[in-house]
Amino acid sequence: MQQVIDDVLNPLLQKDASSIELLDVGEDEVVVRVTGRAAFGVGSEYVRSGVIEAALRKVVGDDCTIRIEKAIPKVKRRS
Repeated sequence: MQQVIDDVLNPLLQKDASSIELLDVGEDEVVVRVTGRAAFGVGSEYVRSGVIEAALRKVVGDDCTIRIEKAIPKVKRRS
């Protein structure tokens, strides 16, 4: 699972100013967090379902739940 994230998904997502992090792997659920455009950008729903979930599904199978959390970007405050 981590190898797919490190070798496939993160390099792909970094080209679009995004990243993915593995948070938890349970018996029947995998939880990941995405940041950047993959979380809130145009087409982010497609990226999450058509790219991220599809790649993870090849590792965990169809019976496992994949939960994708979206990281809220931190806003810099003006001084």
